[in-house]
Amino acid sequence: MTYKAEAPTKKSDQLGYRPARFWKAAGVSEAEGGFAVELDGRGVKTPQGRALVLPTKALAERVAAEWDAVGEHVNYEDMPLTRLGFAAVDRMKDVVEETVAEVLRYAETDLVCYPSEYPAALIAREDEAWLPLIAWTKDELGLEFHQNRTLIHQKQPAETPVKLRAIVEEATSYERAGLMSAIPLFGSVVLALAVWRGCLTGELAFAASRVGETFQAETWGRDEEAAQRAANMEVQAKSLDAWFSALI
Repeated sequence: MTYKAEAPTKKSDQLGYRPARFWKAAGVSEAEGGFAVELDGRGVKTPQGRALVLPTKALAERVAAEWDAVGEHVNYEDMPLTRLGFAAVDRMKDVVEETVAEVLRYAETDLVCYPSEYPAALIAREDEAWLPLIAWTKDELGLEFHQNRTLIHQKQPAETPVKLRAIVEEATSYERAGLMSAIPLFGSVVLALAVWRGCLTGELAFAASRVGETFQAETWGRDEEAAQRAANMEVQAKSLDAWFSALI
């Protein structure tokens, strides 16, 4: 049930639809439940027609800044915080159980729990990046994750999914929207939790998720197409850092 933070389409794939900018300035106003993003004093609507209301003024201002930065046409790919806002308002309150199930599924195959078996240089890098995070997750969140260096799948401790479920259920819809974007990006619940709780920046979490790819590039050479994909993903990771930090 991985939910991608989507933008309004209006047959954009078929017609190349991009709304033209019609407003002079974006702003923020107090609203029921938080702070609304406005364009020339009129509230921004989500794809489902709901008011785009965010829980903190800091986050609403960051989203408004994305709208202020729009050129002649809206390109939602350049507006990651807006898309997360749409996801939080339109989806996250309605799919709590599906969200929990998806998080638990990722936790069973978490990237940091399946380190490489060789070579020694890569093992050392992964241990340096991942072992402190596994320890942090246990100490700070009470979640125990075990690493598995074999090809045979091993379940995590029985208490881990129980405690993880409680954490996700207690999260706000805005926090869950961030998690459901971060987890597939990093391939890791542990890394996503670390960004959410401020243990890592989005940039550092992304680097930790790319230890293997970085090692391969250094060993066999850089692939420019893969490097560009990684650069785009890193931008998304940094936006998640901004999203979570502004929720506090």
